[in-house]
Amino acid sequence: MTVSGWDAVVGQRAAARILRQALTRDEVAHAWLMSGPAGVGQTALVRAIAMALNCPQPTQTDAGCSSCDTCKRIARGVHPALVELEPEGAFHVVDAVRGDWIPTATRSLTEGRRRIMYVASADRMNIAAQNAFLKILEEPPASVVWILDVQDEGMLLDTVASRCRKLALVPWGPDDLAQFASQLEVADEHIDTIVRAALGSPQRLRDLADPDVAVARLRNLEIIERLAVNGPGDVVPVAKELAAWAKSRAEVLKERHRTEMERLEESFGVDNGRGWPAGIKSRLTKRFERLERQERRRALDMILDDIGSWLRDLLLVQSSTLETSIVNIDRLDELRRDAPRLTPGDLVQCLQAVATCRDALDKNGNPDLQLERLLLSLALPIYARRAAA
Repeated sequence: MTVSGWDAVVGQRAAARILRQALTRDEVAHAWLMSGPAGVGQTALVRAIAMALNCPQPTQTDAGCSSCDTCKRIARGVHPALVELEPEGAFHVVDAVRGDWIPTATRSLTEGRRRIMYVASADRMNIAAQNAFLKILEEPPASVVWILDVQDEGMLLDTVASRCRKLALVPWGPDDLAQFASQLEVADEHIDTIVRAALGSPQRLRDLADPDVAVARLRNLEIIERLAVNGPGDVVPVAKELAAWAKSRAEVLKERHRTEMERLEESFGVDNGRGWPAGIKSRLTKRFERLERQERRRALDMILDDIGSWLRDLLLVQSSTLETSIVNIDRLDELRRDAPRLTPGDLVQCLQAVATCRDALDKNGNPDLQLERLLLSLALPIYARRAAA
């Protein structure tokens, strides 16, 4: 049975309580700033409040009924009262704000009572976009509720952040992740391992339940060993291997999109490229390309998460911390093998290199080049320590 509304919100009990109290008191702010890790329940929260504000037959003041056509369409993300705005590339740009966001927000509603404008990755608005957005945020239409989703509030202008009510989101706890793992039919003996490796993220847990990702994780956790055995000369081939895997994840999605386009062409009776309804093909193409870029980036983040978790675990092993704090508990022997290869100072610098790589990818840095730089940062102290021995 598919759940929706507040029943679909997992791991964010405090945030859900604040939103439901605002609904009960009729004190829903015109703008909310959800700050926290990506993929920890933002979409479920947004759709739950959209249902509560637009359900034509609510059974209570703080929730939609979840069973009417309006609630069902909002739960699927296809109701006009819910507008979900994703970056078209690396950033939300000023043309999108002026040409899409503002016209949509000021347009009369054809269905529903309140339009929810959900800005995913709002911290990726460039400065020009934020300044343009500020104008409508200062004088919001009464029928619009803006919800900005950010991982780094510091990337927003103070003038934008100060006009929003803050809502803190948190990583999922072990119990929620374990229940989710059971729903994904993860074998009982593997649940503790996958919950630790998920790093509080249900999306990462779902990914790790994919055999391809699980195999890739084990490969990523062996990078220190490979660099220690083969030296800096292995940096380029390993970087290419990692980048190729990330690209392959996007290629799988690209193939699904190609099949979907063929199905739609048949439905619309398209012949030799003619017959598409006005603007449909262009919008679909842009959407598919955006999703494919996001999938490749998500795969790169999986790699960085694996490397980062390994480096942090090495610090824990070196400090003789209790094993309950170790993420990659299924690879404890390998952690003990790698622990002497880097000093605590080296590990801190390597963790900074992971953060630098992530930041460079955020700015559209070339994945091959950025991974090479990261791996070189890992390899050099290992090689220097071995040469000094």
